[in-house]
Amino acid sequence: MALAGSGCGPITVATPASPTIAPTYIAAVLSDGPVGYWRMGETTGTTMTDQSSHGNNGVYQGGFKLGQPGAIAGDGDTAVAFDDKSGAASVPSSASLQVNTVTIELWIKKTTDMEYGVYVAKNVAPGGDAGSGWFQLLNSHHNGQLEFRVTADVGPTVTSLQLLALNSWYYVVATYDGTTAKLYINGKLDSSLSVTAVPKQTNDPLTIGRRPDGHFTNALIDEVAIYPTALSADRIA
Repeated sequence: MALAGSGCGPITVATPASPTIAPTYIAAVLSDGPVGYWRMGETTGTTMTDQSSHGNNGVYQGGFKLGQPGAIAGDGDTAVAFDDKSGAASVPSSASLQVNTVTIELWIKKTTDMEYGVYVAKNVAPGGDAGSGWFQLLNSHHNGQLEFRVTADVGPTVTSLQLLALNSWYYVVATYDGTTAKLYINGKLDSSLSVTAVPKQTNDPLTIGRRPDGHFTNALIDEVAIYPTALSADRIA
């Protein structure tokens, strides 16, 4: 649901800001049955609380700052800033996070353009490369593009056409329905690729802001949700 953000970037977000935006957004996320929904609104401590019914709480680690201005207009909930040296969050693997089809939904505000800086990854083993894990959303090279990978023994990659500017919020959604991987930016389909991928399920954690083998990002991240299905274009718009 591409609701108005706080200073959204070069692509205009379709829905104007209003006092009902925050509850509408939250309700839309929860109604679609996420297996993890981390609002990133903590202001103290190291626990990253899962707002879904699955209890997939995580832990903030390294260089992170809580209580940063959030992405969604009309919402007092905050975001988290992760640095490019050690900032991340980690969620232990669970049965509910072992999805075969998937949607990754989040808001991103890049501070610098870290090459292959990872926003969300699952089942990526330390030392792994493109074919080592199940799904990853990350930066491409130093060019402002995003990549979405659903991987098994090979690494098919969807690369965004749009370049993400620094210091602007973007609503990013990546979906895989078993045959097609898609990237949406600010509610609009940006790119897609036909992919036949065999899910690689491991006990490696879900990570935000890095992969287990590094590749830290440098960004504010907000409202991360993982779904066991591919959300529709109408829902994302």
